Amino acid sequence: MKTLEELDLSKKKYIIFDMDGTLIDSIGIWNEADCRIIDKFAGIKIDYDEIQKEREWFLETHSNEDIYVAYCDYLIQKYHMNVSKEELILERWGSVESILKYELTYKPGVPELLQQLKEQEFTLILATATTQRQIDIYANKNIMMVNSVPFYDTFDFVLRKEDVTYKKPHPEIYLKVLEHYQTTPDLCLVFEDSLHGVIAAREAGIETINVYDKYSDKDRLRIDSLTDYKIDSYPEFIDCCLLKKGYQYKKR
Repeated sequence: MKTLEELDLSKKKYIIFDMDGTLIDSIGIWNEADCRIIDKFAGIKIDYDEIQKEREWFLETHSNEDIYVAYCDYLIQKYHMNVSKEELILERWGSVESILKYELTYKPGVPELLQQLKEQEFTLILATATTQRQIDIYANKNIMMVNSVPFYDTFDFVLRKEDVTYKKPHPEIYLKVLEHYQTTPDLCLVFEDSLHGVIAAREAGIETINVYDKYSDKDRLRIDSLTDYKIDSYPEFIDCCLLKKGYQYKKR
């Protein structure tokens, strides 16, 4: 792994961000949602860490066309719930929608970083497994996020769950970025929080900064062995890669 001091932003043009766990603290929301629906429909209380491991195992080992519909069906079968998968999907979404609208916000330093990168005329890209439904909430309905970052004015290109066939760690989403801009991996830089995200970016040949997120601690050693750089927070990146270097590059 290299140090941040070795990163030369003047050689980059496209800055690519994952969303969940990278720009926002959202992973724990789904743990809460799954625990709530299992308790409601099966009367079983599940530990957050346990349900996260179970959900991640399912998403890693299944490749259904609509993976989250299949996951809800899996929960129904395992926990013997007397509910249809369609009802469970609605219940699961309803349990998190208010949090997404009223409580969730960007990680510290994200608005400042995006603004500075935009002012320096980098092309900013979102490459995420997040659905369009969630993105619409972040961009239009979450007042804290709307007031801090004008979403569609900030990101020049957005790739969502609906835009790809294969989920990370498959590199498809990053290869689509390269194809869209007809560019090469060396001109790109990726921010990712998870092992799967780091692997996907690495397979696409793009340098990657791992953004610390506690929900990826179980994979920390492997993440550290694969990523090019790592940061504990965005202010750390701003200070080291922009402020201390007196970043003045605009034309690339």
